[in-house]
Amino acid sequence: MKIISVEKNSLAEQIGILAGDEMIAINGEPIRDPIDYRFHVSDEYLEIELQRQGETVILEIEKDYDDDLGVIFEEIQYRHCGNKCIFCFIDQNPPGLRDALYFKDEDYRLSFIYGNYVTLTNVGRKDLQRIAEQRLSPLYVSVHATDLETRKLMLGIRGDDKLLEKIEFLTDNGIELHTQIVLCPGINDREILDRTIDDLAKFFPAVQSIAIVPLGLTRHRQELYPLQPMTPDFAAQVIEQLEPKSKLFKEKLGQYLIYLADEFYLQAKKPLPSAERYDEFPQIENGVGMTREFLDSFQEQIASFPHRIKQPIRLVMVTAKSAEPVMRQEIYPALARIANLSVEIVPVTNRFYGDSVTVTGLLTGQDIFNQLKLIDPADLVLLPGNCVNFEGVFLDEWTPEQLSKELNQRALVFDDDWNSLLQNLNE
Repeated sequence: MKIISVEKNSLAEQIGILAGDEMIAINGEPIRDPIDYRFHVSDEYLEIELQRQGETVILEIEKDYDDDLGVIFEEIQYRHCGNKCIFCFIDQNPPGLRDALYFKDEDYRLSFIYGNYVTLTNVGRKDLQRIAEQRLSPLYVSVHATDLETRKLMLGIRGDDKLLEKIEFLTDNGIELHTQIVLCPGINDREILDRTIDDLAKFFPAVQSIAIVPLGLTRHRQELYPLQPMTPDFAAQVIEQLEPKSKLFKEKLGQYLIYLADEFYLQAKKPLPSAERYDEFPQIENGVGMTREFLDSFQEQIASFPHRIKQPIRLVMVTAKSAEPVMRQEIYPALARIANLSVEIVPVTNRFYGDSVTVTGLLTGQDIFNQLKLIDPADLVLLPGNCVNFEGVFLDEWTPEQLSKELNQRALVFDDDWNSLLQNLNE
């Protein structure tokens, strides 16, 4: 691990660690990445082995348990995915995007740190032992199918990757897992889906959740494996199949265990479950329960809404096709009652990926621009919070600031704090 800087007045500076040093080991244990470092730096006595300009340097320090050294490492190289999943969304990206959107990560460390999903296909015995030793829990695992032939087809692998044996080892060693199944009609549904769920449920409570999410198909699928899109009838069939099963788990285990992505209910035009159905929302970042949380948060804030705002304001709320009915039925009426506030819900068709992609998280700046330039200007455009990344950038490299400039309208990525928004509009 190469050190790129040392914090001023830090322990590292005091004992003579320099920028450019490479940290090799702490107390004889190899330092391969930030996880190793965090795990071993907590000791109160440290013998630190460094490489400095080709020479070995040994430094020693005694410190408090929770003291950090104050070093910053260069970014490490993460493991690349060697699978060839037939539904891989990255393979369906158009050309010309930023490099990061083409990188297929398959690194259990990213799963532990950020909640990325991994298949565990490239995890060997030493990796499993390290995960157990360093308590890298929870991990997020893409399962898709436990039936071997189905799994081989879906992941594009040739042999048996011993998934259930790996899960058994991890759960026996106290590692909690959140799992997901990307459901592909006609491939891993019906009996295969039941078997996969039953196989995973045997590891409860270490397997904490099983999320069922629909595959995403873009218009950029030339020469890729032919897949069928999710239809409203298919979505309804999945709900009908899994709701009784999840209720049985609730009775036996005290937890529903199976959680369907919001898109199933929206596609099937079925009522969204209550918050209780999602237990503690273990996979909300996976689009499972996100709409319910959004609606419940809105309802909790309605009582504090003003009856009117001081001056006329035209508010445009951007959404995607799948969420449009919810926005019109659940959000619009309460906002429309506020005097001087004019609200328009604008569902944006996804031209970038294709109109079969109907979720807000995959909207792009250019599609939003092309839709909004056709309607009356707004005083404020509200953007879904999940349509930009943590750096505030759309998938197509547009930014909300660029969108505002092109539209000559203020565009705001909304954080669901309605009271603050209305208060600001009222000033």
